[in-house]
Amino acid sequence: MRSIRLFSSVCFALVVLAGCASVETKREAFPRMYDADQKPLTIVVVPAINKTTASDAPELINATLTQPLADHGYYVLPIAITSEIFNREGIVAGEQLLSAPMSVFKRSFGADAVLFVTINNWEKNYAVIAANVTVAMSYVLISTTDREVLWSYEAALTVDTAGQSSGFILADLISTAIKTAVTDYVPIASQVNLAAINVLALGEYHPENGEDGDMEVVLTKLKENAVKME
Repeated sequence: MRSIRLFSSVCFALVVLAGCASVETKREAFPRMYDADQKPLTIVVVPAINKTTASDAPELINATLTQPLADHGYYVLPIAITSEIFNREGIVAGEQLLSAPMSVFKRSFGADAVLFVTINNWEKNYAVIAANVTVAMSYVLISTTDREVLWSYEAALTVDTAGQSSGFILADLISTAIKTAVTDYVPIASQVNLAAINVLALGEYHPENGEDGDMEVVLTKLKENAVKME
């Protein structure tokens, strides 16, 4: 059976017990997301910032973002359409927009916030007994009104792709290599998105909007690390 290690809010208790980070409630960590006058309703997702060598990673990430954000209560501008607009303007990577006035997205798209996603890890590691596939990303949601960070988080997932030992090293190596090679990134990226969005305040279009502020699920370290975009 696959062993899945999820380094996110789902397992934050393990990190806390190890003394590695403090935990905050959603409201403590992201107060503006609970302010009726400031919380965003409409989000535009810009092209991902890709810090890996996987050229197809940004496109695959785009395919996994809309649904979890919509399920969380937000209106997400159609990524296929906004991506086409960015491409026409010669914008293919999110880092090209880091210094842009966020008010541009308010005027052009009617968006209340801009979501920057950074792909930190997207790789397959091969070994006889320790092969795995890892996806790690950070998320920063920025207000189009005043450029302030409304929400930020990091999440990562490692899927163990090493097969059960047969007693024959060469056979195990081949089996593990094949299993790792055919592992699909999309389901893994989807789980990483879900882990991060789990600590985002429920949006206006969610029936439980405003009721999740006291949930202690935010690891301060992961919140702070995410905003260190370069």
